Amino acid sequence: MRLDMKKVSGILLALVVLMSAGCAHLDVSHLSRKAWQLESPSSVSMEFMKFDYQVIPRKDSFGVRGTAFIKKANVPSWAQWIGELWIQGYLSDEDGTVLAQGIQVFSPEKLEEGLGVPFDFELKPEQLDSGQLFISFGYRLVLLKEKQDETSPPFMAIERAVSH
Repeated sequence: MRLDMKKVSGILLALVVLMSAGCAHLDVSHLSRKAWQLESPSSVSMEFMKFDYQVIPRKDSFGVRGTAFIKKANVPSWAQWIGELWIQGYLSDEDGTVLAQGIQVFSPEKLEEGLGVPFDFELKPEQLDSGQLFISFGYRLVLLKEKQDETSPPFMAIERAVSH
């Protein structure tokens, strides 16, 4: 029996890719996070956003409800409109491995000092092992000078979970 080395190396490469894909997970260890507390007001501050929230028990999941604030002092002074905003909520273990996540996408709106964006995620982990749990947030933020501004470059900021 003669082995075709190209086929063998192709099969080995495919196996390595499949095995490493099975080990991939989302990680938030690089993000600001707070210990999980039920029905207790909490806050997480990041570079361009701050999240005030509470974890609310639901029938067979948990809700993370609160308000997100863009840190106006940390974004360009010309930014007057939120052109795009995606907010993610993450439940993670001590190592930063994401156990559950939720995402909410918002419509464009005027950026106003002190006015927050309300959010509400459902987090439904497949299982909860013993050990400390944490809440963290991610976002994709695009700020514009005007509502329909296609001439000036936008300001964009992204902080989110990464795959490992």
